Amino acid sequence: MGAQHSSRTTACESPPVKNDRASISAFEPGGAADPPLTPTYTAAPIVPPKPMPQLLRPETFEEKLYRKFKAEPLIPIGCLTTAYFLGAGIKSFYNRNPSKSQTMMRLRVGSQFATILIFIGYAGWNSFSFDFAPGMAVPSEQFPSMASKGKGGEGGEGGQE
Repeated sequence: MGAQHSSRTTACESPPVKNDRASISAFEPGGAADPPLTPTYTAAPIVPPKPMPQLLRPETFEEKLYRKFKAEPLIPIGCLTTAYFLGAGIKSFYNRNPSKSQTMMRLRVGSQFATILIFIGYAGWNSFSFDFAPGMAVPSEQFPSMASKGKGGEGGEGGQE
């Protein structure tokens, strides 16, 4: 017996491929419902590149120190005073003068306290403003005609014309 060849396809074999475009339905891959294989893009308008922003040069230590000393001059004075009293107290302690050493250390604590109060004072002064209601508009800016009337009205003193 020889091998018989049937025209039927089995589950392992794939069906024959048709190249005819008209015979493909809309629900099969490559059908009318599928978008075309090569996408069409609309070109966006060409915008010239913006110039790079200029970055600020980093502030050096000396520039920052000068700026801070200029803005708050009492802070370095308080720090130098504290350092002086500390040095004088240590020197008098080394020279075995306990009364002067005790006095210098008390003055050092006082100058430290004064420097901290100066810190707090500068912080409060920089954050304080006379704007009592920052979100509220001034009525004279909202209604300029009301501000021009003032005390006597537009007709002069006493409202008489």
